[in-house]
Amino acid sequence: MRKKRKIVALTLLFVLVMSLMAGCSKKVTDTNTDITAQVDSKTEEGSESKVEDTKAADTDSSVETTEETTVDTASTNETSNLPTGHKADTVKIGFVDVTGTGINSDTLGLARDQGFIDEELGAIGVKADFVPMTGAGPAINEALAGGSLDVGFLGDVPAIIGKSAGIDTQLIVFNGLNSGASLVVPKDSDFKTVQYLKGKKIATQKGAFMHKVFIDILSANGLSIDDVEFVNLNAQGSAEALVSGSVDAAVVGGSTLSNLIEKGYGRVLVDYREHPEWNCGGYGIARTAYINDNPDIIKALLRALVKAQKLAKSDDTVMLKQWTTTGDTETSYEYLYPKHNNYYSIIGDEKEIASGKNTIQFLLDNGLIENEFNFEEWVNSSFSDAAYSELGE
Repeated sequence: MRKKRKIVALTLLFVLVMSLMAGCSKKVTDTNTDITAQVDSKTEEGSESKVEDTKAADTDSSVETTEETTVDTASTNETSNLPTGHKADTVKIGFVDVTGTGINSDTLGLARDQGFIDEELGAIGVKADFVPMTGAGPAINEALAGGSLDVGFLGDVPAIIGKSAGIDTQLIVFNGLNSGASLVVPKDSDFKTVQYLKGKKIATQKGAFMHKVFIDILSANGLSIDDVEFVNLNAQGSAEALVSGSVDAAVVGGSTLSNLIEKGYGRVLVDYREHPEWNCGGYGIARTAYINDNPDIIKALLRALVKAQKLAKSDDTVMLKQWTTTGDTETSYEYLYPKHNNYYSIIGDEKEIASGKNTIQFLLDNGLIENEFNFEEWVNSSFSDAAYSELGE
């Protein structure tokens, strides 16, 4: 019996010990689990803290970069508020080809022949295609309307007629009030005054600047267009008709005029040099759609023209030399431009603005246009302003 009790006691002791060991083991495990959880929690908190710090740093960096970019953009816009870019890789430029040689003797030709246009357009991967137009301003209007030209250089009268007719263009260059035309009669004719020409055939080009001068001459001498027989021919055709005797007089300007006089084919009855109030301007105009799609090209063209103008201003022989590239003589140049200042003005002054407005009114009064428009709203000087700002006035 006593032995039996001893065995029971030992058994209970064993069970108690095992229970205690199990309890300790569970406590250690739970403790380890808690510690592991705490470590993991700390690690995650640290990771999240690092991620948040990194994100904050990136955000700060992004903000700083954005601010710097904005400043750069604002700085650029201070010199030019123009949009940038271009879709075309070519610009088609039409000009009046009076001589039929395809050579241009004015500032546009100087900019081309001196390499300024290739330099400026080449820098943006664009080429210029020069298109001589023997049909003068009216032909340039048709080409602009049809989209076969992008930019045109022509007299103020045809440019305004085209704008009034609905051709969507903008005036981007003023050529200066350098366009004059004289009334020429055969050298040996008996015509002594304009009144002698009443009922006679007089040739000039309808819709060109000479047309306006023609009406000015008649009006100043008490006549109207109805008092003569108007023959519509371009400048060269008018000169040829005068020489052949098929017309009695012609209103012509530029090299056509100087050649008639220099070669002894004609005699000036009314000299434009004595009537500067009749002088007309010339414009460089561009299709609005082309401008909107290719602002970089228009600005590059203006930069080239500004460079040519600066060269002409610095050396008064430059325009004379350019004139002779067409085969015209120095004598003819001196006859037409004794001050050697026939380079583009580019930015129109008050006289040119007033001349443009007066031309609109003149064309309205004479039934040559029907739709009036705001001349100043037609002018887009942003490209010339930018060119001068970048190159220095």
